[in-house]
Amino acid sequence: MHLGWAGLLLYIDWQNWLLRQGVLVPQQQDNFWPLALLADLLDSALFYFNWLLMPRLFRRGRLGTYLGLLGLGLLAFCGLRIGVSYGFDEVRVQGQSQPLGYYVQVLQAYYLLLGGLILLLSFFVRLAGDYWRELRHRRALEQQHLRTELALLKNQLHPHFLFNTLNNIYSLTLHASPQAPEAVLRLAELMRYQLYDSADDLVPLAREIGHLQSFLTLQQLRLPTAGGEAGAHEADEAIDFRLLLPPDAGQLLLPPMLLLPLVENAFKHGDLTARPHVVRLVLQLAPADGQLHFTVRNRISPDAAPPGGVGLANLRRRLELLYPGRHALVVTANAEEYAVRLTVPVAVKW
Repeated sequence: MHLGWAGLLLYIDWQNWLLRQGVLVPQQQDNFWPLALLADLLDSALFYFNWLLMPRLFRRGRLGTYLGLLGLGLLAFCGLRIGVSYGFDEVRVQGQSQPLGYYVQVLQAYYLLLGGLILLLSFFVRLAGDYWRELRHRRALEQQHLRTELALLKNQLHPHFLFNTLNNIYSLTLHASPQAPEAVLRLAELMRYQLYDSADDLVPLAREIGHLQSFLTLQQLRLPTAGGEAGAHEADEAIDFRLLLPPDAGQLLLPPMLLLPLVENAFKHGDLTARPHVVRLVLQLAPADGQLHFTVRNRISPDAAPPGGVGLANLRRRLELLYPGRHALVVTANAEEYAVRLTVPVAVKW
């Protein structure tokens, strides 16, 4: 803005100098540039006088004081410009110098108008600059707020997940299950992912799938079996996880811990005795729109609490912040089955 103001003054001086080279008006005397530069200083003084007054008076609501000082500044500007013009003997009639009264009578209206235009220009330029800075500041605050809220929502997933998993391990230890040590090991792997990888804004899809598979393995340890090899095999097949991804899916990126809340919800509210499948998962990349689709289906346990809770509520809020207007989370339920379908765009790693 300041460079623009200086450029405007120099451009006007340059144009006036060209006009005074004897083409349209008589050639100006040799003191044109000293007079022009001194006039530029007075114009700039009035311009920045208003520039400095606006934040101190106008923006604080002291309108009367602001307008009064502007009026005094305009009168001072007009008097100084007339004095400079008289000092440089700028106005001559038939080659004769004129008295100071003549300068006042002829130039006061012109310099009052010029000063008013300078004040208006300064006012609107300052107003536009303040608005632009406030807009940038507001956007920066909004972005910082979104980053903070996303971090808080992501952190809320950790204790929620840990609480559910510790309950599972506690159930295994109550029955002195030999699977308890493996469950602790799987939990350590999951927590390692959450501590070191989920802090990133985006993670490779393969890493998120690996984290999800570790969670499914941990959940599989607590599935009830009918006993014998047939029962154990039946429990192994109770989780149906299908990946329908192209060969280059390793280049895809998405926010961490985005898929886990849906799977957590299925095991929390699902019927773990349902067969042939306790939960059915399908993760696919649609060739038509290039979006990632994740579907989770589970049978509803008769004594389970209503589906939802902290995990699903946090997921909805994260999706609103990460993909405003560019995602879908569709939940369908009946008396027997609960299904949720998540659709989000994915980034590509270059």
